[in-house]
Amino acid sequence: MTHSADHGRIFTLASAQTGDHVRVIDVKAGKLLKKRLVSLGILNNSRLHIVQRRGGAIVIGFDASRIAIGSGMSQHILVRAI
Repeated sequence: MTHSADHGRIFTLASAQTGDHVRVIDVKAGKLLKKRLVSLGILNNSRLHIVQRRGGAIVIGFDASRIAIGSGMSQHILVRAI
C-alpha cells in the first residue's frame, strides 16, 4: 500500500513497492522505448498496480492485464502515487 506521505511525489516505476497504486506521468526515453510501452498498453495517465517485484523486474497489473517490466525500462517511467 502506498504511504500517504508519498501522494503527489513523482518517482520512477523502479522505486515503486509491491502493493503501490501509481499513475504514469511521463516516459523519459527514446522513441523506440516509448513505442514499446504504448504497444504494451502503458500510456501517460495509465493507472498501474505493483503486483510483485522479482529481482530487478516488476510485475504490474492494469486493466485486466499483468506484465513484467525489466529494471532498465522501469527506470524511464515516471509515476505518481495515487
